[in-house]
Amino acid sequence: MLESSRTPNHQVLVLDYHQYVSDTADRRIKQAFASRKVTIEHGDQAGTQNADYILLLIESTTMDVLHWVEHMIQQHPDKKLVAVTVGRPGQGLIPYLSDGLAGILSLHTLYTSGEAVLETIESYGVYLEQSLHSDLVRELHEQKMRDRPIKRLVLREEDVQYRLTKNERSVLQHILDGHNNRKIAELMYLAPSTVSTVISHLLKKLGANDRTDAMVTIIRNGWVDAVR
Repeated sequence: MLESSRTPNHQVLVLDYHQYVSDTADRRIKQAFASRKVTIEHGDQAGTQNADYILLLIESTTMDVLHWVEHMIQQHPDKKLVAVTVGRPGQGLIPYLSDGLAGILSLHTLYTSGEAVLETIESYGVYLEQSLHSDLVRELHEQKMRDRPIKRLVLREEDVQYRLTKNERSVLQHILDGHNNRKIAELMYLAPSTVSTVISHLLKKLGANDRTDAMVTIIRNGWVDAVR
């Protein structure tokens, strides 16, 4: 355990998940929090009960690391937990902000602006690395869109143009739109028998038993976009 001797305003615990911290990194972390007592643990969660801030220092965002971050958030709902990444933070951490994570930043930002980061969290409840702002906006937009009802499924033709003929792609889009054979024939200026033949070929290519099975197949393959 490496511990500073400064008289603290708040206690900061750094949990070094990958045992990354060298003597130099240890010194720079403590310099970043001049008015706080800093403890660095090369392990899991020893000493967390006395910490006001728990900094989760990670080198990657693999599934085991994300599970650990989630576990720490659940175990310490009364603490301010901050994810600190050795490199640029990945957007995979963003969803944890809604679960109780108080901040996401890089180790470089911690070195240069550690006190300012914690002051931001104390004032506003959260800190997000500048490079992640656009990712957060995108995530919020996607969440908002997922809450809207789907108005139409649109075939992504570039994904199927080498598998299906032009007529088959058009018929498939009409099937996605819920049109029956008679309506498809009317819209495409084809004989109903021709539409039936196209659908037969289409089902065979997709390995589908019927129209519903064909829709399930293309949705599972990711060949459609949902318009909301």
